[in-house]
Amino acid sequence: MIRWILLLALAAGLVAYSFWLYLRFEIAVPAAKWLAAARAATLVLALLLLFDVRLPAGGGGSGSDEWVLLDASLSMGAAPGGAASAWEQASARARELERDGWQVVTFGAEAEVGTLEDDAGPDALRSLLAPALDRAGEAGARRVRVLSDLRLEDAVAVRSALTALPLEVEFERFGDDLVNAGISRFDVPDVARPSSSARAEVEIHVASAVDSVTVSVFEEGAPVAELRVPAPTPGLRARIPVDLPPPRTTGRVRYSASVAVPGDAFPSDDGAVAYASVGHEEGALVLVSLRADWEPRHLLPLLGDVTGLPTLGYLRVGPDAFVPMGRALDRGVPVDSASVRRAAADATLLVLHGLGADADAWARSLASRPGRSVLFPTAAAGAALTGIPTGEPRQGEWYVSGDIPTSPIAGTLAGVALQGLPPLSDVLLPIDPARVRGALLVQLRGAGTPEAALQLDERPGGRVAVVLASGFWRWAARENGRDVYRRLWSGVAGWLLSGEGGAALEPRPTQWIVPRGEPVVWSLPVDSTARRLVVSAGDSAVVDVPLANEGSQSTGVLPPGSYAYRVERGADEVIASGRFDVAETTLEMAPVAAVPGASEAGETPAAGVEQRPGSPLRTRSWPYLLIIGLLCAEWIGRRRSGLR
Repeated sequence: MIRWILLLALAAGLVAYSFWLYLRFEIAVPAAKWLAAARAATLVLALLLLFDVRLPAGGGGSGSDEWVLLDASLSMGAAPGGAASAWEQASARARELERDGWQVVTFGAEAEVGTLEDDAGPDALRSLLAPALDRAGEAGARRVRVLSDLRLEDAVAVRSALTALPLEVEFERFGDDLVNAGISRFDVPDVARPSSSARAEVEIHVASAVDSVTVSVFEEGAPVAELRVPAPTPGLRARIPVDLPPPRTTGRVRYSASVAVPGDAFPSDDGAVAYASVGHEEGALVLVSLRADWEPRHLLPLLGDVTGLPTLGYLRVGPDAFVPMGRALDRGVPVDSASVRRAAADATLLVLHGLGADADAWARSLASRPGRSVLFPTAAAGAALTGIPTGEPRQGEWYVSGDIPTSPIAGTLAGVALQGLPPLSDVLLPIDPARVRGALLVQLRGAGTPEAALQLDERPGGRVAVVLASGFWRWAARENGRDVYRRLWSGVAGWLLSGEGGAALEPRPTQWIVPRGEPVVWSLPVDSTARRLVVSAGDSAVVDVPLANEGSQSTGVLPPGSYAYRVERGADEVIASGRFDVAETTLEMAPVAAVPGASEAGETPAAGVEQRPGSPLRTRSWPYLLIIGLLCAEWIGRRRSGLR
């Protein structure tokens, strides 16, 4: 009652103010009363919206004030043995209420109003009830009945909504006493050495009082581990470490995990998939040295320290043999160029050292890879591969200039003492110096023309640092040069990693495990030629589309499962191929089934909530259109009457 008295008092004040303004303050015009009425109507209508006035049910709106919120999430499809599922029971109950005049609304990730179709099923990937309650309150519903298994993802938000919304909410629970165990998460780390074992981690959950769970892990479909573990308390999760034997192959290896309990009623969360890179780590900092030199020994640990990335180093010792760098205990047997290429393809940052005239085809391809790279050419032919034509290396003692040019790393080098550093050597002088803006300058014998020793390029495929001089390792070997050496390369690494992620070396999905319900997105390198992407499930193609020239492209949402892909150029040239999975794992059964802050069906709703029947005025479009029309009419009337 007080609310309505306050509303009437304010409305009367606004009407009086409007007429006083036009009849006492403004210049007297014949249309003053009509203009005052338009102003008063506008202000009163805005006041009604602010006070959240509700219209009587059926007055100006359609639909019932009694709503059924039917849970359409995946967990509603769980069925024990041959019994009816929670969805079958709840949908039958919803149809009964629909015949009695209730409005049926399904909810999952979002609320959907409409008639319940005969072929409808539980397919939502989330169980969010709070948005559906908000929508019911906005639409003027008075009574709400929730039909669900009550495994709600947003139980806290639901309790808040029950307190704040003027709704009479009742809950009916379906799907009691289900037996289920599922996998919440499955991780297998990358294995740097093929002869090393790995420890996987399987996170499990259960939906009822289960004593124990059998966990199995498979490598490329072959069983490699099985153990039986105690089940966690329902509503909690347990992380299970699983020791795996050394992988049987190198490259990207597919692992799968499964859990089993007798009478499991929900198979959708029984399995999970993970990929591990064997022989290297994905997302690492990879250094490839094509010639013996002291630079990699100092540069690799420093870059690993300043970036925080895992590091991999390979030193060429033969035509197709590379020795891994690092401590003696961490080194493995020599690997071939194919293994190095796989590591470089998955690298976050690549350092290619010793790029000369004798570089073979695969090394030249590394120099032109998209992404973030540091390139050390040693000859004019190597510099040409980096995109900077130069002459042959010029001998002599090249000292760093004290003038720091404007560049992305100028701030990092500010304040350091560049005088007295050991000289650099074998400087590659650009044929067209005007095209090169060096980030670090050197002078022959400290007095010649400044020349670029380091070039930072922003290219369509990513960021590249080209080093046009040799001998930086001498700075790291001297006491007075270590700080400058660290600042220089930390600045270069920071600039490289601060840019947008570069495109992949070849077309491939951005995720090897695509979450269920999300589109498959592809990373595409720069390529002006026509390419086609073919994605297959078994023997049938599910996607066959042309690819864009660069950037990324989405091929939509795919059902859970394992897929193979190939990228074709022309009629019979395959330039990329691989596989990926769309995860089937869901956390629908992880929450404990419980009534969130309200009683079971038939009992009283939450106390202290004012029950205000009717539909809110603010949910209709006509009040806003009427306000706009009144404002326009008043403005036109004032202009025609000579008022400003």
